[in-house]
Amino acid sequence: MISAPGITVNGIAITPDQINQETQYHHASSMPEAKYHAMQALVIRELLIQRAVYCCLCSREFALKSPDEAIGKLLEKEVCTPEPKQRECKKYYLENREKFKTRPLFEVSHIFYPAPARDKKARSKALERANAALDRIHQNPALFETIAQAESACSSAQTGGFLGQIGAGQTVPAFESALLAMKEGEISKDPVETEVGYHIIRIHRRAEGKPLPKEPVMDWIADYLRNESWRRIFRHYVLKLASEAKISGFRFAGDGTPLVQ
Repeated sequence: MISAPGITVNGIAITPDQINQETQYHHASSMPEAKYHAMQALVIRELLIQRAVYCCLCSREFALKSPDEAIGKLLEKEVCTPEPKQRECKKYYLENREKFKTRPLFEVSHIFYPAPARDKKARSKALERANAALDRIHQNPALFETIAQAESACSSAQTGGFLGQIGAGQTVPAFESALLAMKEGEISKDPVETEVGYHIIRIHRRAEGKPLPKEPVMDWIADYLRNESWRRIFRHYVLKLASEAKISGFRFAGDGTPLVQ
């Protein structure tokens, strides 16, 4: 359990127990942040329930038993989202062309020095070995395959570290990020750290992503713009309800804080 202040929304109490129970559903980088998101969610829910009852869409008893249904009726009535226009979709496509490309393909070799993420001693030793090998490779790149065969803990060591063709999502995020930042023919300047250890990476070939045709992505863009518009309108709607309500024990953060998670 965590301690949490009580909150009231127009005289209706949101108790510390409710806040503690809600907190478990909000993942965040810290407990205070998770607790804040839980309090925000409960305040928003109470504001919307009170508004649904005020608009005669349901009784409070019904709203407490079926909050999703009651809130759904309210939002359908009061939060209207305009349909994105074709010119808006085209404009978004033209301004965000990098988002609408196939991902690059890489032909890759690596040398792998394993170390568990929480074993500091093993991590230090693996990094030391990787740095020593990389120093030798930078002085003589022809040693890459020899060192891979002798030292790499990957099964690819048998083929001099050759992994073959790699596309998006086929490796851990840190490894993929390193690939995206490297050029064809390049060997990583430093060992690449991942949760499983350290890697020395060599890119033999890199095939850049190709632009996707405009028409197939128009539906995705329309959905994206529609959702973003709904989020903005919903935020303004909730903040308007909050400004008209008497709330104690909680205050909404700045404009950049999301109200929908």
